[in-house]
Amino acid sequence: MHSTSQNFSAPETWRGGYYEIEFDLGAPSDERVALTLETLWLQSSIEGCYLSRKQEPDAQARVKPGQYPTEGHLYGVATLPNGARAACGTYVCKLQNEDGVRLRDLVEFYIPLGALGRTYEVGGYPFADADDAATWRVPLDEWLVELGRCVFERVPFGLALVGFEVDVPTVSGEVVRQKGIPTERFEGYLMKVGENLEWYPPTNWNLVRFSEESK
Repeated sequence: MHSTSQNFSAPETWRGGYYEIEFDLGAPSDERVALTLETLWLQSSIEGCYLSRKQEPDAQARVKPGQYPTEGHLYGVATLPNGARAACGTYVCKLQNEDGVRLRDLVEFYIPLGALGRTYEVGGYPFADADDAATWRVPLDEWLVELGRCVFERVPFGLALVGFEVDVPTVSGEVVRQKGIPTERFEGYLMKVGENLEWYPPTNWNLVRFSEESK
């Protein structure tokens, strides 16, 4: 394990992409988005939230998610499964069609890879060392799944994906219900089955897809 303290405002903290859980909340609802954010930021392992990543948390006022618009980023510090503290954030995306009609809402909770690299032996992930990634991805996935279960108790959702730069805009809950969960999975699927959540972990530790844009 690396350093248990981090420079929140250092640019390298936020580089390298994001390891995350992304919730497909379904039909547009500002109320559900706000409740999801509130649930995440109220968890005992997550400190926040703050409006800027360019200042240390103790140099800025702590805010409540509901006080601000539900689109964009909020920032904080998470206590990870290994006991280390790492910068984290949430991001809201309201998907629209070509006519500007809002279709569905997504909420992400993420740890930047730059921060993870100071607490876990991530090596060259995601470009290399995929075979060794299970040593840190499994406990991190389990922790993120527990966050997902906490959200589900207050805001039932159809699907959440867990992994590096996951792609809920393409892999929606509706699509998975129609086609089924793929046998080969590069990220984990946390899916509503009946009235419960079922966890389907990754079956392939390699990564074949990258986000075209950084957040």
